[in-house]
Amino acid sequence: MSPPSEAAAAERRQQLGLLRSSAASFAGKESPPSRARALRGKAPGFDLRFWSALAAQGWTGLLAPESAGGYGQGMAEMAEVAGALAAHAAPEPLVPIVVFAGRLLEACGDSEVARGLLAELAEGRGLPAVAWQEDATGEASFDARGGLAEPTAVCASGPGRLRLSGRKQHVRPGAAATGYIVTASSSEGLALVWLPAAVQGLERHPVALADGGYAARLDLHQADVPADHLLARGAAAQHALARAYDEALVLAAVELAAIARRMVTMTLDYLRTRKQFGKPIGSFQSLQHRAVDMHIQQELGAAVVAEALAALDAGVDGVPRALLAARAKARCSDAALAIAREAVQMHGAIGFTDEHDLGLYLQRALVLSAWLGNAAVQRRRYAALARGQRAVEGACA
Repeated sequence: MSPPSEAAAAERRQQLGLLRSSAASFAGKESPPSRARALRGKAPGFDLRFWSALAAQGWTGLLAPESAGGYGQGMAEMAEVAGALAAHAAPEPLVPIVVFAGRLLEACGDSEVARGLLAELAEGRGLPAVAWQEDATGEASFDARGGLAEPTAVCASGPGRLRLSGRKQHVRPGAAATGYIVTASSSEGLALVWLPAAVQGLERHPVALADGGYAARLDLHQADVPADHLLARGAAAQHALARAYDEALVLAAVELAAIARRMVTMTLDYLRTRKQFGKPIGSFQSLQHRAVDMHIQQELGAAVVAEALAALDAGVDGVPRALLAARAKARCSDAALAIAREAVQMHGAIGFTDEHDLGLYLQRALVLSAWLGNAAVQRRRYAALARGQRAVEGACA
């Protein structure tokens, strides 16, 4: 893909700036932290009416192609919206639905069922979730080469029907989903199967998260669906899942970077206003050094995210894409958690109270850093991918 002209690049920067301003204004007005606080611990953990408002803004269809009723925008545009909502602690599962499930459905475009589901998602009527992880920690989610591991859930075919058996963990948005894109092993390799939420043989168990939201554990007991609910299989399914997973990783990193930036801002504001010995505590050199460390972590995460977003929109694929995604998620997970620890300590006693909004961002960072594989898992995956890439390059030399 040839690089855009200077005029085209300037126009896109202007469009991104307008979208950023619009998203920030909407989130600031419609989703103050008090809204997130009020939704904690109340199933499904977010507001379906607010989701409809996001759809009215066009944001649920931002990535979907025009043929599905969407706008066909890039990851940079999606990042502006996701970052603005994350900065205000909005609990709506935008990335799990619009990015992970949406991009997976788009890649299964040969399936009529997938095309219909994507159109429903773009309109805001559908809430699909991807059910792919099977172990509690994520350690078994990848093979020795860093690719996504073969699922233990099984898809068996019969006359015009499919039957699914197995268990899936950490499914978001959990019980609020209208259905699930389930990964399973079949006689023809990896299978992606659409499983409506009300299908017989599906048991959904809500799992409370640290931030007051909910995921779900799915138990599949010969869950039976029509054969046309097979969205993709074999190499096509593997490629679709790998791409959607990597893109979701990068957008999760975007959310973590936005949360980190918000915690840094809150901490700097507190250092300017809290006084001891007649002066702001931000004038104390030791706290200034720690604030600089927080800023460095924030900037490192932002730089890695910007690189990954640019590469995704330029069409990076395969192992290079997976390396960028793993790197972004690992870096932003570590940065957000390090900033959260410093922010709580520098706020003093008030930072430990549930009443302070800092806790909302800390808890959201804990959940997001673990989702799709935490920093340690992503570093191990990065190392495995890099070793495999070097071996291939050595064999071709």
